[in-house]
This record gives sequence, structure tokens and C-alpha cells, in this order.
Amino acid sequence: MPPRLLLIHGYVSNPEAWAPLQRELEGEVETFAPLLPGYGTEPDPATYTVEGVAEALDGVVERVHPDYVLGHSMGALVALALAHRHPERFKRVGLAGLPVYGGVEEGIRYIGSRSSTRSQYMRNPGEGHYFCRAVNVLRYLWAPVVALFLPTYPLPMVRDMFGHTEAAHRGGMVDIVFGGHAPRLAAGIETPVALIHGDMDRVTPLDPVIELARERGWSLRIAHGAAHELVFAQPRGLARWVRERLLAPAEVAALPEVEDAEAAASA
Repeated sequence: MPPRLLLIHGYVSNPEAWAPLQRELEGEVETFAPLLPGYGTEPDPATYTVEGVAEALDGVVERVHPDYVLGHSMGALVALALAHRHPERFKRVGLAGLPVYGGVEEGIRYIGSRSSTRSQYMRNPGEGHYFCRAVNVLRYLWAPVVALFLPTYPLPMVRDMFGHTEAAHRGGMVDIVFGGHAPRLAAGIETPVALIHGDMDRVTPLDPVIELARERGWSLRIAHGAAHELVFAQPRGLARWVRERLLAPAEVAALPEVEDAEAAASA
């Protein structure tokens, strides 16, 4: 029986972000990519916090019985929270583009220094969500045009990425991505953890991820030339990491703490 891998998408995204990786792993791994609460037709959790989102996914975990979990960006924090809730469920936890922030201002400062558009979008979550609602209504008009300019972005993901509730918009950004949860969630995790992070990531900084990986003794692969979108822009390199690091046998005593992968190898 092939291993079962639960895939948790990130903020302002959807399960279609995993489609390129799923194609790469077809026949080797059984994958499951659910919608997060507040996205698509999924209702909001009781509270839009990392624990609230993880609790809302308990039913998926109980139904799917995954052997591994892989989360991207906000989904990486949710994956850690799931490992806390189900300490004996997963053989290994995978984290791609893990957000390690100390607070909202730190996050806006980092992202804003690299993208003024994203900075304005994040500074006022209420106005940002109005933008999401407007572009979501018109998604069938603009999404095909965007896909022409960004061919590595899966069209279904682009088309539906803004379809989320106001609670998902505000809570996902303020209370989860910028909530400073990574060190707290990392503490006490006994399940082995493997990370991958692009050195060209303009959304989640690499340096604190390196520091956290060394502190916790976690395996970290730095994908040179890869950005935050590595989960769908470099599916071949991500699939190789999944095979070599995420699906590594549980009895493996130690994986390389911090290793580099050249851009060509991760494309």
C-alpha cells in the first residue's frame, strides 16, 4: 500500500496549488488535499486561529488516516498544530515556506520591503478582503490572462484563490501567519520534521527558519533560486525532496541538518 500524504494549502490559496506535485507523485504516494476552513464552500471554524483550523481538520485526519502531512506557508503552521493534536499519527511532518514571524509589524515590514503591493494589501485586512471579494466575482475574466503571464501558476488555483471568508482573510493573516506561532508549535514536537525553503522567498524569511531548524535538529533543504511558490513552480524538485526527506524511513537516525539544492536541481 502506498504511503498516504495529507497536503495543507496556504493563505489565499487552495488545494489546486498541490496539483503539480500530485502529478509528480502519482503512482508512488496517495495524496489528499482538502480545502482549509473558510475557503471555497468550507465553513469557518469556531475561531480562526491555528488551533481552530487544525481542530476543523480533525475529521479529515480521522477519515484519511495519513502517514505524513505536508503544509505550505500558513498550512505549514497548521501541519505543526495537527502534529500536536495527533502526536502518534504522522511518521514525519513536512514544512514548505514556513512563516517564522514575531508579529504583524515584523511580517508587514519584511514583505513590504520586497513588495509594496502586498504591503498595502496586508495593512488593512478589511479593505484587503473587499478586494478579494471583488476580484473573486470577476475571476473568470482575469484569471486566464494572469495564467498567460504566470505559466507556472495552476489556472484553477489562480481562479479560485480569492474565494475565502472575511474570517479566513483576517484570521489567516493576523492570527496565524503573523501570529508568532512557529517556535511555540515547534516545542514539544516529537514527530520528525523536514523543511524546505527557497532562498528567493519574498514572503517568508529564510534566516529564522535556519535558526529554528538548527535549534530543533530538523532537516532543512534550501532550494536555491526558488521562491515562496516552490510548491507548484518547482514540483519536480519538491517531489524529489518528498521522496528523499519527507518519506525517509522513521528509523533514520539523522538527516542533514541544513543542506543546499541548486536551482537546476529544484526546478
